[in-house]
Amino acid sequence: MYGPVIQGKLVRLRPPRPDDAESMITWFEDLEVTRFIKLRHPPSIDFEKEFLDRMARDPDAIFWVVEHEGRTVGGTSIVSIDWKNGFGTTGTVIGDKSAWGKGLARELMQLRAAYAFTQLPLRKLKSGYLEGNEASARAQKAAGYKEVGRWTGDRFIDGKWHDHVLTELLRKDWERSHV
Repeated sequence: MYGPVIQGKLVRLRPPRPDDAESMITWFEDLEVTRFIKLRHPPSIDFEKEFLDRMARDPDAIFWVVEHEGRTVGGTSIVSIDWKNGFGTTGTVIGDKSAWGKGLARELMQLRAAYAFTQLPLRKLKSGYLEGNEASARAQKAAGYKEVGRWTGDRFIDGKWHDHVLTELLRKDWERSHV
């Protein structure tokens, strides 16, 4: 399913529109953008439209487009939601490199967590980043995520193996910091 519109100071999270797929596929043409994400090769326009359609129909996923200054610059989601046990896995890509380094990921992670913990019955958000992705590490830490483990040598990037750092944000920790 798509998430509702959530307005922050720097970003606006909103449901995707049909024309978003065209700008989204261009992000994945750049190896610097795909360096630390699972999608390593550019998708076709049909593949991206199918992805957005799958997200719209998945009752265990919530997806938003990330807007900054009126432009579509990324996407974020909570997927694999386990409603019974109260957790989901989060992910983010800021694909428009002109939006990098402005604190967008930190803010959108905070907005996404506030939604998860005030509008949904979730008690935990799971996430992670690949070793070397300093921007993701900083954004997750600033949003309250804590490292809980590592999968050693999990991904092959630029000729060497990198750890997958596992993180989580607990509702009780989020609530403590938002009193």
